[in-house]
Amino acid sequence: MGLPTSSLAIAVFVVVALPGFIQAGVRRWARGETASDRELGLSIARGAAFAVALTAVYLMIWGERLVAGISAGDDADALKITDPRHVGTTVLVLYLMVPVALSVLLQWQHVRWEKSETVGWFRAPRSKYGYTLTPTAWDHAVRDVQPAWIRVRRANGEWVGGWFTKGSQASTYPEPRSLYIAQQFEIDQDGQLGDAVPSTGVYITINDDDLVFWGRPQAQPYESASEEGQ
Repeated sequence: MGLPTSSLAIAVFVVVALPGFIQAGVRRWARGETASDRELGLSIARGAAFAVALTAVYLMIWGERLVAGISAGDDADALKITDPRHVGTTVLVLYLMVPVALSVLLQWQHVRWEKSETVGWFRAPRSKYGYTLTPTAWDHAVRDVQPAWIRVRRANGEWVGGWFTKGSQASTYPEPRSLYIAQQFEIDQDGQLGDAVPSTGVYITINDDDLVFWGRPQAQPYESASEEGQ
């Protein structure tokens, strides 16, 4: 599917597709992914039906005033904006803010309202089930993980790992799982951390048979050991 390039195509996208994308996004955020969400045709049809129904209601209420500020252009696939302020307000309110609010109301039974951490009086909607937009458990594990002790037990029984801190990196979706640990430590056959390997980092590709252990101490008691090992 290519991006809309003509003004008419952009207008059709806003009217027919944009509210549907918003509704689908809010629905997935509130309820999580369901089996029907993986049916592309069904998802498109559901979103288009929501968008068209919304526009039909707008036309019933406002009639020609809905498209005020837009006129036919010189070309068949061109539209001319004669009142940018009216068109901008219409798109912002009726095709962005209203679809978001309506979609949240449609998922009301799946939403709880929690006090905002930044604005004390404001309550923000949250999924009852703890669904987030994080695509995989791996992404959740490596997000904001620094600093941490990481030990990886490979399928052959070998241990590798170290101190995952400044300079370390972890790949996330959609890339294959991998780690770069900036400070490698020796690990014995029982998985116990030993001394730092001087001036050495290690890159690890994480396979399905590998086990990854995360240790996040409240303090950083091993920084001195790291310095001694260097």
